[in-house]
Amino acid sequence: MTDNSIGPFGWFSAAGFVVLSLLYVVDVQGIAEWPVSATVTGAIAILAGIGAALLWAGNDPTSSEPHRATRTD
Repeated sequence: MTDNSIGPFGWFSAAGFVVLSLLYVVDVQGIAEWPVSATVTGAIAILAGIGAALLWAGNDPTSSEPHRATRTD
């Protein structure tokens, strides 16, 4: 089992996912106008979410926690 951690890059990506997802919902529901199309906003939100997940799973290099090598015997 690996010890996953997330650093500033991962948190920035996660925040981008949350904000862009909310903007996507606002645009689709017609609550307010957003200058970027809903399709582009949704695609960028998905990419930000994938990036946050990959930074967490891949041990974000900006994390302050030390990375331990795993042994397989």
